[in-house]
Formats: sequence, C-alpha cells, structure tokens
Amino acid sequence: MSRHHLHFLTATLFFLTSIVSSAAPALSGDLEILRARLATEWLANVDVTAAQAALAAQSPDGSWPDINYADKQGTNWPQLQHIERATLLARAYRQPGSALARDPAVRTAIARAWEFWFGRDFTNVNWWYNEIGVPRALATGLVLLRDELTPRELEQGIRILARAKIQAESQNLVWLAEINALRGLLAADDALVARAYTRIAQEIRVVTPGAEGLQADFSLLQHRRCLYNHGYGASFAVDGTRLARLLSGTRFALPPERISLLENLLLDGSQWMGLGPWQDWAARGREIARVGRGLGTYQAAAAENLLALSPPSPRAAELRALVARIREQPDAPSLSGARHFWRADFTTLQRPGFYASVRTFSSRLANTDFNGPENLLGHHLADGATTLMARGGEYASIFPLWNWQRLPGVTARQAPPLAPGSPRRENGSRDFAGGVSDGRVAFAAFDFVRDGLAARKAWFLTDAGLLALGAGLSDTENHPVATTLNQCLLRGPVVTSNDTDTAATASSATWLWHDGLAYLSLDGAKLHHEAGPRTSSWRAIHKNLPATPITGELFTVWLDHGSAPRDASYAYLVAPVADAAAARALVTAPRVRILANTPSLQAAAQPADGLLGAAFYAPGELDLGASGLLAVDQPCLVLLRRLPDGLTELSVADPTAKLTSIKVRLGPTRIEFILPSGPDAGRTVTRLLPR
Repeated sequence: MSRHHLHFLTATLFFLTSIVSSAAPALSGDLEILRARLATEWLANVDVTAAQAALAAQSPDGSWPDINYADKQGTNWPQLQHIERATLLARAYRQPGSALARDPAVRTAIARAWEFWFGRDFTNVNWWYNEIGVPRALATGLVLLRDELTPRELEQGIRILARAKIQAESQNLVWLAEINALRGLLAADDALVARAYTRIAQEIRVVTPGAEGLQADFSLLQHRRCLYNHGYGASFAVDGTRLARLLSGTRFALPPERISLLENLLLDGSQWMGLGPWQDWAARGREIARVGRGLGTYQAAAAENLLALSPPSPRAAELRALVARIREQPDAPSLSGARHFWRADFTTLQRPGFYASVRTFSSRLANTDFNGPENLLGHHLADGATTLMARGGEYASIFPLWNWQRLPGVTARQAPPLAPGSPRRENGSRDFAGGVSDGRVAFAAFDFVRDGLAARKAWFLTDAGLLALGAGLSDTENHPVATTLNQCLLRGPVVTSNDTDTAATASSATWLWHDGLAYLSLDGAKLHHEAGPRTSSWRAIHKNLPATPITGELFTVWLDHGSAPRDASYAYLVAPVADAAAARALVTAPRVRILANTPSLQAAAQPADGLLGAAFYAPGELDLGASGLLAVDQPCLVLLRRLPDGLTELSVADPTAKLTSIKVRLGPTRIEFILPSGPDAGRTVTRLLPR
C-alpha cells in the first residue's frame, strides 16, 4: 500500500473512532433554536442526485478529478466547488429520508474532502474567496454536522471561518458577520453570535452621502457607488429578510426599524427597477456578465420572508402584490408610476405593459464596475443607457451578443472597436445628472462628456412612452457617432414606414415597429435598423466563462450622426403600441411636443394631459405662450402638471445636488423652492401653486 493511501486510511479510521462524541460544546436556549432553524433552511430542496454524483466521482484522497486545484483565477474560482460539494454531501447526509441520510460512506467522504482542503489550505488572489466564499460555504456543512465533528474538523473549520473579519460595508459586511455568527454557533460562543448579528442590524441603515450601501432613495450602491440593486442589493434583501425570519423571537432578533428598511428597499427601490420578474440590467452592476441572471425572483423570496413575520407589516398588501407580479400570477396588481433615484442618477417609469429607465452618472457616482475578468466591455453602461420593455425578456441572456458601442439609449463613437478589458471605473466629470418626478411621470437630464464626445441628453417618461432629446452633440475625434434607440432580442417582424416586413434585413425609415414598441424620429432624421443573427460567446465579456459559440437573433435601431459631429441634435419617441397600424397612426399624433432642444434648454410637453418637463442647464426662461414665461434662477429640472381643478402642481429638482434654493416664476406667480440637503440633496420638491 502506498504512503498516500495509508495516510487517508489512517485519517478515515481516526474519524470513525472519534465520532462517538462530538468535539463541539453543547448548545442551549436561543443558540439551539438558531441551529434547528438553520438546519430546516439548509435541508430544504437538497439535490440528492447531484450529491450521489459527487460521492461517486470523489477520488480516494478526497479531491475531485474535474477540479483544477492549481487555478488561481480571481472569479469563478473552481476550487470553491470542492467545499460546495462537501457541503452538498453534508446536506444530503443530514436530510431526513434522503437516500444518503446517515450513510457512513457519505460521512467518510465529507471527512476526506475537508481533510484534503485543511491539509492544503487553498487561497485565492481575490480576498472575497478567502474571507467570504470559502468560509461561508464551509460553515453550512460544519454547523449541520456540529454534533459529530472531530476535534480536528472543529479546530480547522473554526480556523478558516475566523478569516472572516467583521469589516467592509453593505452586503460584504453582512456575509462576513454572518460567518462569524456561525463560528460562534460552532463554538457555543453566545457573545460572538450576539456581536455578529448586532453588527448586521447596524448595517441595515441608510448611509451618509458618499458611502456605499443602502441610500436614502432606496437604491443600493457598491464598489465606488455603482448601482447594484439587482446585484449586491439582491443578496442584501434576501439575506437581511432571511435573518429577520431566522432570528425572530430570539434575543438576537432584528429591530423593527431595520426590518422596515429592508421592506423599503424592496417596495420603494428594487421593484421599480424592472418589469414583473424581469430585472433591469442597468441595476445589476458587473453581474450583467454572469450567465443565468436576469430574473428578479429573489424579490418574491425576500417579500415572503417579511410576510412570515409577526406582527404583520402595515405594507403586507404591497408585499403580496410584489410576490404576485414576480410569480406572474394572472390576477397580479399592476405597478404604475415613476421614480427618480436621486442618489443613483437613475430614473424609471412603470406602466402596465411598459417599462422604461434611464441610467446616467456624475461627479458623485462611478460609471461601471470592472474587476479584471468580468464585465470586459461595459464602458458605456451609464452613458444615458435606457432599458425598454413591453412584455419582459427583451434582453434575456443577450449580453455576450451585444454590440457594446450600441447600447440602448447611448450616444457613442463607433470606432475604434472596444477592446476587452477597456472599461474604466471612474466618476463623471460633470455635476449635472438627475431627474425630477411627481411619482407619476418623470423628466431626466444628463450633461454627458466622455473623452471629447459631449452632448446634453434629456428624457421625458410618461404614458406616451419615452421621449429622448439630444443637443449640442459634438466630438473632438474624427470617428462615426451614433445614438442607439434599442438593441434587444429579435421577436417577430420589424415593420417600417416603408410598410415592409424587414425582419432579416437592414434599412432606414422615419418610424418602425417591433415587438410591441414603436420607434419614431421626431425631427426628420432617418432611423437605421438591422435584424438578424449574431454569434459570440460569454468569454467575450467574462474571460473566465466558456468560449463556446452562442447565436441569437438581435434587433437594433439607431440614429447616425456621421463622423466628428458638431452641435448636432436628435429627438425620438419610443412608445408602447399593439401593432404597426397603431405605430403608423402615432406618427401624426405622437401626444408629445418638443418645446426646446438646445444645449441650454431641453423641454417637452404632453398637452392633452397638462404635462411639461424642462431641463435648464443655466438660469433661463421658456415661453409657454398664453401661460406666460417659465423662468428659473439656477440650473435645474422642472416638471409642471395642470390639474383638473385648475390648480398647478410644480415640481423642481437640483441635478447637481449642490444648491440650497431655486426661484421659479410661472407667469405672474413667483415661488422659492427650499431644497433638501445631505442624503436628500437632489430629491424632488413639489408645491401646489395658488390660483
């Protein structure tokens, strides 16, 4: 017998002789309640078939032959699978009624897997795996087998879990602190458990301006303040609400005010960033480059955690409605309204059967998140990107196939081609980026500058759809420039103003219709489009993912501004309509009217509904005809609504987040808006004007 096999035979015999009594101290009271609840959570939905496959494939030394243990890549680290498989075996071993339940061969396989890891102590260049990924996966198996751990398993397990220091912020801190709570559970250290859960409760808070984490508008920012509601924010919502449920009724329970913040994150934040179960890709950060993401089912899980708490939440009906929409139940209540997230430079519109959003960035926020191998082409993700959905799934797994210089809503150079790894995570150079909203509609604007390409961009988001304006569009380089209206999956025919079905060809037109959306040029410029197959691979946007070719059918529509444009402009409307006939009728009656589109003022109205939105990039005035002048003394955004009773509702916001007040004159009426400060700087202020 070789020394190698003798070593592992000895280890196995040691395990079998030492299992008679656990090395872990006994638990009592709330610690035992937590252990039992965690076991119930972890033993639900165990994939026993996968566990059997892992058991069969394991080598005698405890390793698995398909894992490259020499790999050091900073994402998708294959060694993590080793610990995850050991944990899967532990779950199957402890699941009552499982085909592998209490099977000594399974327990031996777990011991071998752990011993293989303990003896080599694999680490990664990415701190996350060393302090969160491995300890978090390992902790589950250790706690499940707590009553039969050997002294070495307990000692080595606690040693690895101790690498998780209670530090960092937002979701990373939640993970780190929970690992410490599980370490305390293993060691029966009541004080450590209490300290860890207390620190998690403290992190469920609205952070101060400039900090990462949950913001005053219930966006969630991470990694240099990038929008991450459907990335880190998803984990924050699920883990936070899961802990609220887990700890309820114990002395570690989360305070009610912290639970309310998690509820607000869901109801006032994340649910507004997508259509039903379909996430808005603009709120996913660099996770846009990960396979299999795009559904917001986590929101239903988090809402169900909150609904399980007692006493019931005052917002329980809203939580149930959210679950119904995410689960796509036939009687699900629709979500309708608009939101501007002033801490995230992000604006959304919700209507039954239509969703639109605008993502920008400023001196206050980073444009994108990029960590080396992941999100290799995401340079333009905050350059005025728009998400447009009429029924959901328009962007499902599209990202490897995208032309990343033609992202929806973005004005960008079309040459030279983007090089993989080119994204720069950086704050914008301008302050002016924001939106104004009365909760029903919104107007957003962006002073856009990138590497010599500049434009003033504005969007009016209403029942009529998304009206987009561009002015002062200029470039210092001699490259072609285009503004893309949309780039999505091709689903059904494309009908153009030429009255032809051009689903597999390219052409130009003044309007076109595809998959429930009409695209109209409002200033006579031609819309260019192409539709057809495109082939790429996930490795194009994430160097650690497979290079296997994938092909999909894409639809793209854009405006061509030519090379080195000077003071160019554009105006277009994207509207939800049922068919091409409705799109054709919309051409003569688009419901919206452009009032100004210059580098100093962009404004539009929806006369039939008494709506007007304006972006003043400098103090100025707008002639409203019979209503007189609308004048402001500071750069600002204004939203005006004429009410049926003859009153006027006026909303104002500061897109620079620096002003203390704005004076507005509407006809003979003069009013001074005192603006919020601190975490509310940039938030909309609404006043009802006297007759």
